[in-house]
Amino acid sequence: MRKNGFIFLEMLAVVLILGLVTVTGFAAIRSLNRSQLKTAAQVLAAHIREARMAAITHGITCTLTFYELGGRYRLDLPDGTEYIKLPEGVEFAANNFPQVDRRPTLRFHYTGAPNRGGHVTLKDETGARISIIVTPVTGRVRLEYI
Repeated sequence: MRKNGFIFLEMLAVVLILGLVTVTGFAAIRSLNRSQLKTAAQVLAAHIREARMAAITHGITCTLTFYELGGRYRLDLPDGTEYIKLPEGVEFAANNFPQVDRRPTLRFHYTGAPNRGGHVTLKDETGARISIIVTPVTGRVRLEYI
């Protein structure tokens, strides 16, 4: 005769299922954070390429100025100035562009050449990092997943 209540195996199965759902949920959240990091890096790389092309097209110097503590950067193009904020959970991790007015600044001359090659690295809350690398002389822009 069976008494009302749960047996040990039933309880174990429920705990196991809850554990699997929890692990899957954390993996999905972590994947979402990586997606934000990847998107932010791709957008920043696109803005760098846009500044280079605008400098060549209009024959003037175009710049990106990085405000590392504020988590944003300024894009100066012939059409005007735009401030872009990094998404929540993404921040600057490193930047080796030359300092102009105590802020790292990337300038593209009318030839499309940068003032100096270098990189800016973004990171997310999990510690994942992506570097946007600008090649000296040519101004080629590429992403490196660290």
